[in-house]
Amino acid sequence: MNNFWKCRNYPGIIIVVIIFLLVNTGCNKIPRGNLIEQNFQLLREISAFKKKQIIKYFADVKKRAAGITADESMLDCFHQIKKCYQVEASGVDAMSIHKKEYEADVNFVTTYKDFYDILFVDSRGFVFHSIKQEDDYHTNLFTGRYSDTSLSRHLREAPEREFVNYEFYPPSDKPAAFFVVPVYEKKDLAGWFVLQFPINKINAILSDHEHLGRTGEVYLVNENKLMLTDSRFIEDSTILKRKVDTEAVKLALQQKAGSKIIEDYRGIHVLSAFEQFEVFGHSWIIIVEMDEDEVISKIYKEYEKYFLSKIMAYLPKVNAGYAVQDRESLSPQNSKKVNINEYAMTKSGELLETKGVGPCTAIIFSFPQSFGYLAHISPVDEIYHKNPLTKYFLGGRKTSYLQKILQNIRRYDLYPYQLNKLHCVIIATHMKSLKTIVDQLLREGIELSQIGFLFNPSADYANIMFDQLNDCIRIEWKSHNYNTVFYAAHIPDVKTLGYVVKEMIAQ
Repeated sequence: MNNFWKCRNYPGIIIVVIIFLLVNTGCNKIPRGNLIEQNFQLLREISAFKKKQIIKYFADVKKRAAGITADESMLDCFHQIKKCYQVEASGVDAMSIHKKEYEADVNFVTTYKDFYDILFVDSRGFVFHSIKQEDDYHTNLFTGRYSDTSLSRHLREAPEREFVNYEFYPPSDKPAAFFVVPVYEKKDLAGWFVLQFPINKINAILSDHEHLGRTGEVYLVNENKLMLTDSRFIEDSTILKRKVDTEAVKLALQQKAGSKIIEDYRGIHVLSAFEQFEVFGHSWIIIVEMDEDEVISKIYKEYEKYFLSKIMAYLPKVNAGYAVQDRESLSPQNSKKVNINEYAMTKSGELLETKGVGPCTAIIFSFPQSFGYLAHISPVDEIYHKNPLTKYFLGGRKTSYLQKILQNIRRYDLYPYQLNKLHCVIIATHMKSLKTIVDQLLREGIELSQIGFLFNPSADYANIMFDQLNDCIRIEWKSHNYNTVFYAAHIPDVKTLGYVVKEMIAQ
């Protein structure tokens, strides 16, 4: 009988445990140690891993390139084709040349397909054969139209060095690097195998953004401060086109390695970890960065309970707001009223206003000079209920206005790349809805640095006006015990939760 009772109650126990876990996730305590430094450490670990992958890739490429000197078939093709062209004036069997060229091409496909091209160059600089037969085919690299390329200078000035660093190579119309392998006839230099390889493999290694969130990236910069890989955030290729003259690059050139919060090449504040290293005698810098705003949001999510429990003490006082214009200019003429359990959008510059926000929550979304939303959300909305059981019992009375607004914004109002320009302001006399709202905004890719919270627990309710054209907000905090408090501010000037959390982290 006892066993039967236990079995019958297992489902109930499981439900209680699940609800407990759902409601009680997060950490009440913040760990010892610098939370920003912990994120720097993650970036340094990613940098070390990526650098190791790059070094291994080049070691493999070098090994495959050097192996061509032991490839009897390719060496025979080199000497026979070269010999044919040397005696071409005396008459050469064209079929013999074509046969050897075809044999070299087959060897390339079967053994050297990781390279983009192989040039057969004689000691005078003449390209007597290549697999791709691009514009450098049958030209002289020392005296012809490509005599100013890095490859040409390398063969003339340092013919024994094996690696030619990445540079734009006109015959291929793309950036390229080369491994140069000397070919000898007895003890005399007969020429070179020049194995060309593109930068797409390195790009592929660094374009894996695992553990780097929405804004993290890894990229390479050469000693001329030019990007050697593509940016995650720029549609067109940045390879050898984008100069990166940031503090990270300067520090890497001076002190080899380090980490710091800097302004990156986009003008965004980022956590940056950087290190200078050598590839076959050339200095490269590997840089791993993540937007500071995302890092702050990430820390908040990890220790949400801790921050929420202390956030009141760090929130700016609402009566410290400042007037941005006269009250008369924010009068409700031509305004659109938003009642409880409603939201409205404006693009035309009309004012949106709502009254009596007490146990409710008001939310404003503003995209400067484009559009704005004002919502007046009651306690039957999802933003008040983290517990799935409560949502179930609310049934058809439950609303989801925040979700609807976010869907509209994503579908109709802005492109994904514009999301970081969106401002959100939460207005309430309580904190009951704050956690759920912030959780949903963060899931949507909106950072804490975009979310303001105007909070006045001394007020009974708030009357709110939103001026989309001027990106302004005005609030009348009403209380039976105190005089009305007026608050007015430009929305970009409202202190954000990102700012507040940064202050808490810095303590």
